[in-house]
Amino acid sequence: MKSIAAYQNESFIIERLRSGDVNIFEWLFKNKYKGLCYYATKLLGNTAAAEEIVSETFAEIWEKKEKIIFTSSVNAYLYATVHNKSINLLKRQKTITAYNKFLFETKQEFNPADIPDQIYQEKDITAEIDNAIKLLPEKCKEIFVLSRFENKKYREIAELLGISIKTVENQIGIALEKLRKHLQHIMML
Repeated sequence: MKSIAAYQNESFIIERLRSGDVNIFEWLFKNKYKGLCYYATKLLGNTAAAEEIVSETFAEIWEKKEKIIFTSSVNAYLYATVHNKSINLLKRQKTITAYNKFLFETKQEFNPADIPDQIYQEKDITAEIDNAIKLLPEKCKEIFVLSRFENKKYREIAELLGISIKTVENQIGIALEKLRKHLQHIMML
């Protein structure tokens, strides 16, 4: 196993992770897990949910290791992913809480058939969106992911990829148009 100093180099970590190096993955897990759990717990106020999100994040990294785009650092990617997953969980919980409050206030009994379809369809819609993004042309997809999922500004994307800001704007426009067409049936729900 390499020394800890070797693992401090971002490009080395990314290269080894993408090649399926279990040792680098274990090192990353051991060195980042507790900090990520602490961060997610601060966001969620729930240690068990935080640990589940962090574990899920690491599982996804391993599953998608060849495809992940690290635009800044592995650490930034991990924290951004955990942050986004935590926020999404809070949003789902808020919807469920509002529904339960509605049931309580109207003195209705819980009936799963009455839960708004959107709660059940959320996973299906997310899968549809993921599939639509996968269908984008490679460069267009990369720019879209950097903008929408990694919250990069157009200027940052342009600098990172060595292209003009106008090209970034055009590619985002193309991505949005293709996604609108592909997801048209969802938007009508």
